[in-house]
Amino acid sequence: MAWEWRLIQNECTGCGICADVCPHEAISMPREAAYPEPGPSFCIGCMACVKQCPFDAIEVKQLTALPAE
Repeated sequence: MAWEWRLIQNECTGCGICADVCPHEAISMPREAAYPEPGPSFCIGCMACVKQCPFDAIEVKQLTALPAE
């Protein structure tokens, strides 16, 4: 199964904590960015970003699998 993280932009302050705690680099926070961006790796659903975000600005959900052909 695949996972994805989603930013709740009106709650995010751009602090970058989510990017700092993501153990798989699924979230990055470039210096010039106002908000976190997708990183070089895929989200694995560990929820580290959700647990550490003091503003509840990250959601992580499991994507449904595509039907086999």
